[in-house]
Amino acid sequence: MRHLTRTLRWLLDAEEAVAAATGDTVRILANSDTTALGQLVAQDPVTNAYVQSILDTGRRAGPIGGFARGIFLGIFDLNQPGTLVAACWAGANIVPVTNDTEHGAYFGQALSALNEHFGSIFGPQSAVMGIWEVLQHGPQSARDVRQDQPFMTITDQAAITPNPSVRLAIEADYDAVLPASVAMFTEELGYSPVADGSNGYRLRVRQLIARGHTMIEPGQRNVTFKADFGIVTDRAVQIQGVWIPPESRGLGRAAPGMAAVVNYALTLAPVVSLYVNDFNTAAIRTYQRVGFDTVDHFATVLF
Repeated sequence: MRHLTRTLRWLLDAEEAVAAATGDTVRILANSDTTALGQLVAQDPVTNAYVQSILDTGRRAGPIGGFARGIFLGIFDLNQPGTLVAACWAGANIVPVTNDTEHGAYFGQALSALNEHFGSIFGPQSAVMGIWEVLQHGPQSARDVRQDQPFMTITDQAAITPNPSVRLAIEADYDAVLPASVAMFTEELGYSPVADGSNGYRLRVRQLIARGHTMIEPGQRNVTFKADFGIVTDRAVQIQGVWIPPESRGLGRAAPGMAAVVNYALTLAPVVSLYVNDFNTAAIRTYQRVGFDTVDHFATVLF
């Protein structure tokens, strides 16, 4: 009962803070908003695959505890009550369901009022940068701001011949996959996900393998190519964690490996997507060779 009272107090305080900060433009969604949220996400199920994956767990729109378990923020159409025009998942990561800068700015005001700390913001470029325009004046400093990340998709089989050696990883591959995954993460984000000794990242790697969401090209001693299906819904697969060891780069492994990954991913969903840093021109060329087209732009802020 004490925990319930504390959670209710947090929610009432949070709702009041969000309303005051945004002039009642943004509110914390309730379970009764679940249908409206699902309809909004479904308008672009590929771009919104991350939030769709949350809803696919059975999560409803309303809070299920304090901020630690995440909340949804929403903006409704003033002229059509009940019509949700923008949303934002807020937890360890901030993920907007909109591509509007003004919506992003309102969500930034709401997030600032909640006085929480976040690990990252990612999603459609305009909304992310709108959120960051507000949050950059808050207590958290960004480690990195990646303002332009081409968001690419493919709906047909790969345009080049796939590498026949690339296959789904199995549990027996874990000891080879883990160091490849750690190296990818460290190279991408600048720190090791296992440096603190926690098992969270190790568990994540095991879960991806167990679900059939990691593909590898095994080598004699290590993995020579790796990619994960970081998000899988009925409508889209998002590829993440693509990695080739430095000594194997420039040898033509990337494109055939990605071709194998794409062809398998298309058996899971009709659209395969990924996003990549604009400065990674080699990767962009590789994805284009495979058949990906840029359809949008994402941005990411890392704290």
